[in-house]
Amino acid sequence: MKQISLFLILLLLLSPIQAQDFLSNNSGLVSIKDGAYLSVVGDIYLENNGVFDNSDSIFFTQDWINNAGNTGFSSIGEGYVYLIGDNDQRIRGLDETHYHNLLLRTSGIKYGDLDVYVDGFLDLAFLEMNMDTNVVYVTNPDLSSVVNSIGFVSSLENGGLSRVTNVDGAYFFPVGSSIFGTIYRPLEVSTTTSPQTYRARFADSDATLEGFDRDERALLICDINDRYYHKIWQDMGSDSVDIRFFYESAVDGTQWNDIVHWQNVPEWQQAPADSQFVLGSWDILDVYNWNDFTTPNFALAFTKPSFAFAGNDTTIYLLDTLQLNASGGSFYTWEPAYPLSCVDCQDPLFWHDSTATVWVLVEDLDNCKDIDSITVTVDERYTEGEGPFIPSGISPNGDGVNDFWYIRWLYRYPDNKVTILNRWEDVVYEAGPYENDWYGTYNGKELPEGTYYYILRIFENGEQTQNYTGPITILE
Repeated sequence: MKQISLFLILLLLLSPIQAQDFLSNNSGLVSIKDGAYLSVVGDIYLENNGVFDNSDSIFFTQDWINNAGNTGFSSIGEGYVYLIGDNDQRIRGLDETHYHNLLLRTSGIKYGDLDVYVDGFLDLAFLEMNMDTNVVYVTNPDLSSVVNSIGFVSSLENGGLSRVTNVDGAYFFPVGSSIFGTIYRPLEVSTTTSPQTYRARFADSDATLEGFDRDERALLICDINDRYYHKIWQDMGSDSVDIRFFYESAVDGTQWNDIVHWQNVPEWQQAPADSQFVLGSWDILDVYNWNDFTTPNFALAFTKPSFAFAGNDTTIYLLDTLQLNASGGSFYTWEPAYPLSCVDCQDPLFWHDSTATVWVLVEDLDNCKDIDSITVTVDERYTEGEGPFIPSGISPNGDGVNDFWYIRWLYRYPDNKVTILNRWEDVVYEAGPYENDWYGTYNGKELPEGTYYYILRIFENGEQTQNYTGPITILE
C-alpha cells in the first residue's frame, strides 16, 4: 500500500485522477496540489494514519470513513472537499475529520454519523446536512464561514451547528429538519468582538413531548408554538447577544408576536421579543441583549400586555361589606377565599375584620391569564361625635359575609339596649347590652326574610341619652 500511495502522490502532482468504487488510503500520504483534484466514484477510506495533503479539491460520491487515528488532513488552511453523491452520503468512522472547506453538492441528504469539524467555510448550498445527535463545528470566526441558499443543518437532542465568534456582527445559523417534511427556520446571533461559541438546533417537535410542557407558562403567555422550537447554547463566553428568529406566518401561524424561553422555575417565560417586522419572505422576531442560556430552549409565542384589574385599593370600616368588581376577562378566580362571598365570580362581596389583600386570576377567551390584586384597608378609628353606625340589613346564610348584625363603635356605649320588632310590633329579639351577636334568629330559629325594626337605646348613669330607630332587613 505504501507503493500505491507514493504513486498517487506523483500522479496527483501532474494531473487529475479518478478512482472507481472506493479509494483506500492505508497508512500513506495522498497529496493533491494546486491545479490537481481527486475524484472518487465511491467511498474514501482512511486507515492506519493515512492522511491527505490537500491544497486543491477532493470530490467523492459515497461515504467518507476515517479510521486513521488522525483528523484526516496534514494540510492546514487550504483545500476543498465536495460531497457530490446523487444519493445519501455519510461522514463516518472512528475518528473526527477536520476539513478546511466542506461543500455539499448535487442531491440527497448528507449525514454526519459523528462530529464534523470545518476550519474554513461550510457551504450547504440547497441541501440538508443531517447530524443526528452530533455537531458540525465551524471554527472559522469569519461572518461568512457558513453559506447556503436554502440548505440547512438538521439534528436531534444536543446536536446542531456550532460557530466560533469574535466579530461585532450577525452570525447566521441555517437550521431546519426533514423529519415531518422539509422545514427551514434559521437564526442569527449578533455578537461582540469577545471570543464566544454558540450552537443551535431546530427542534421539529412539540416542546411538550421533549419535556418542556407548553402549559407550564407564565402569565400573559397565551399560546406557544406546538409545531417546533429552537435550542441555542452559549458553549463559550458570557456576553449578551441579539437573537433573530426567522419564521413564516403563512405556514407557522399569524398570531405569534413574541419569543419565550424555558426557565429554571421551570416554565416558559417571555424572552421577550423587542421588535417584530417582515424582511423579504421572512417574518422576524428580534430579542435584544439576551444573556440567559441556563437552558437552550426558545419558542414562538402569542402574548398580551397586562389586562387584569381587581379594582382600586380602598378603605372600609370594621365589618363593613364591599362589593368588588374585577374586569379584563371572561373568567375570574379569587384568593384567598376567606373574606369573599365567592371565589369564581366577577363581583364577590368582601368582608374582613382587618386589612387584607385579595388576588384575582383573570382569563380571557384567548386562553390568556393575568393577575391583579386589591388591598382593602379596614379602618376601626372613631370620629368623636359620629355616634354608632347601624347597618340596615344582614344576610345570615353562613357565608361569612354580613352574617350577623354588627353595630360599629357600639363598644363606646357599653350601657345600651337593643330591641328588634317584627311588622306587627312583636318583639323578636332583645338584649341589653347588645354584644353584636344577633344572627337574625328568634328563640334559636331563623326568622323569615323581610323587614324588621330596631330600637337602640343608649344610657349614661342609668339615664337614656340617645335613641336610634330604623328598619333592618333580613336577606338570605
